[in-house]
Amino acid sequence: MIKGDVLGGDAAKANLRRIIPSVLDKARAVFIAEATAISGYVRTTHMSGPRPGKLGVRTGRFRGSVRPLPIEMLPGIVKGGIGFGTEYAAIHVGPKGQITEIKPKGKKFLTIPLDAAMTKAGVSRGAAKSRVYGETFFHWVEGSDGKKKLILFGKLRTMKGKRTGMLERTIVPLFLLVRSVKVPTRVHPEEIMSWAVPRIVKAFSDLKIRVTGG
Repeated sequence: MIKGDVLGGDAAKANLRRIIPSVLDKARAVFIAEATAISGYVRTTHMSGPRPGKLGVRTGRFRGSVRPLPIEMLPGIVKGGIGFGTEYAAIHVGPKGQITEIKPKGKKFLTIPLDAAMTKAGVSRGAAKSRVYGETFFHWVEGSDGKKKLILFGKLRTMKGKRTGMLERTIVPLFLLVRSVKVPTRVHPEEIMSWAVPRIVKAFSDLKIRVTGG
């Protein structure tokens, strides 16, 4: 949440309530514009870069859920901001250093899609149990770290030409199965605020309204 508070105590806030409606409309317009700008900044700067430092485009639903929040006009306070409209946003959004451990519910393993199971846009071609990959099987593979990894193998379906919809002949690794994963936050509110607050302060300063960012 981004909040602008009028300096000068109750008297100044009382004066704000007496400001002509056109000025209040301009103040509200600033927050609408800045909330939209912040949403765009978050999507392009924090959700469009390469992994692992950025979220990348494979979390397209999460990226598309970033929206400005409705503006609230309260006595002496203007509130606005952005919201993340997915239930798993809390995993990805948080202070630097925060790590969330994810474990499967009602299952033994989590399925992590590998490159073959992803489209060029970074979106999964389908769930591990879907029919997208035809018949699948599990196999233990020794990783570069010397540890055994459980991999789900299968075949991809041809998407173009005469063989569209038919399974390809080559067997490829599709999913890595793990007991749990630890996910660090990649969208940090402190970085968003360091970008947004100076913009908001300047915009309100242009309207002769002093604000504090918090």
